[in-house]
Amino acid sequence: MKIVTSGCSFTEAEDSWANYLKEKYKDQHDIINVAEGGGGNEMNIRNITRAIIENNPDFAILQISGVSRYELITDEVISNWTSETHNVAVQAKETYTWLKSTGTFEWLEDAEPRIGAPLKNYRKYCYSEVYQLLKTLYLIKNFQTLCENKNIKYKIFLWKREFKKHIEGKLLNENEELKFWFDSIDWKTWWLYDHKGGRPGYPGCIEKGGIAEWGIDNGYAGVLSDDHTNTPPQGWIMKEGTKRMLGHPSTECHQAFAEQVVRRWITDAS
Repeated sequence: MKIVTSGCSFTEAEDSWANYLKEKYKDQHDIINVAEGGGGNEMNIRNITRAIIENNPDFAILQISGVSRYELITDEVISNWTSETHNVAVQAKETYTWLKSTGTFEWLEDAEPRIGAPLKNYRKYCYSEVYQLLKTLYLIKNFQTLCENKNIKYKIFLWKREFKKHIEGKLLNENEELKFWFDSIDWKTWWLYDHKGGRPGYPGCIEKGGIAEWGIDNGYAGVLSDDHTNTPPQGWIMKEGTKRMLGHPSTECHQAFAEQVVRRWITDAS
């Protein structure tokens, strides 16, 4: 079976669920992973759309990342900038460079001006919560429509309980355009995890989780080197009475998720 996958570093990382399956089951499946570390949903969906057009796969898996993430193009090739923690934010092409906001914004304060200035200015003068959410919902619908038109089976899942903070409350109820795209999405095609800390009965994806919540509930933690909160690091924190994963899922979490969850999707799609 030919499979394409996309997402942020939760899918791109060397030890991710996608790369684990790509190596372990290479004799059974051709897995093409086009995930981008630090990438937002616009970039992730654009990557998987191109991969579908170029490879005509049997199955596609899209991991949704942070709604607040965005990317910009600068008409300069920036290939000599490095950072221990955020070199993932700079992706040089032939005649231009993608600049990715990644999952946090603190690093921008110390970034080289030709990298930090565009990203900071966009966030200061152009960033809109409504627009970020609108792009995400619209592009998810486009991805679903593409797969359905090409008769490609697919699955969508979250990196973590992402939509609650963006959708719950007035934002969705008071914006007709957002509500239209939210309602147009086929939520039956998603893997939405019923996290122990979530409240049942909420519509669609709002209270549902992703690989991070699944990992915590199954005894896994985040990568210890990502935990800058606890001493010693433990890979999780209690917040609002709920255990939350810190950082990226551990290697053990990725492997268990691949075997116990993703392989069932692949079997069902076969």
